[in-house]
Amino acid sequence: MQRRVLDATLRCIGEQGYIGVSLQDIADMAGVSRGAITHHYSSKIELTSSAIQHFVQWRYDRVHTAFEGKGGLPLQERLDILWKEFQEIFPVTFELIVALRSDKDLLALYKRNSKTRIEEITTGYDGFFPELSGMNVSGVMIAVMAAFYRGAYIEAVSRDAEYIEQMKVVFQDMLMTYLDSDKKAA
Repeated sequence: MQRRVLDATLRCIGEQGYIGVSLQDIADMAGVSRGAITHHYSSKIELTSSAIQHFVQWRYDRVHTAFEGKGGLPLQERLDILWKEFQEIFPVTFELIVALRSDKDLLALYKRNSKTRIEEITTGYDGFFPELSGMNVSGVMIAVMAAFYRGAYIEAVSRDAEYIEQMKVVFQDMLMTYLDSDKKAA
């Protein structure tokens, strides 16, 4: 039941935004009573913080599955897999970012509850991009890749697909150039 409630929380936030969603909306989506939710979560903030942690793990597991058996693909093809996954999961990610930005209590609770979790998951991406693992800044590079894809998704709202594709090509070329120069420096 808790997983159903967490999934419903994420769906509601993705569809209505954090501010617009109520515990009753979540209960209706999950097919449970509001009392069942408040029995486990004392507030919308506590529920949302737990749902965000659930989402971060689910997102990592989903990306991990997408990369399964594809470690030998060229970097550009693995970046395309990452882009495809970002397109499908970013709408909820975006709403969660807005929620964390707009509700300081939610942000504080989330930070307290997930201090090392984000680092663990980011480190897991090293397996998808082994060419980054030998670098001093591999975690930063993974964060840069994620930031690019988040930005590209937002740009896709007002730009045509061809423009977004050009952005991806330029980004991939810059990443390849950086990786080549890092190898030469080593």
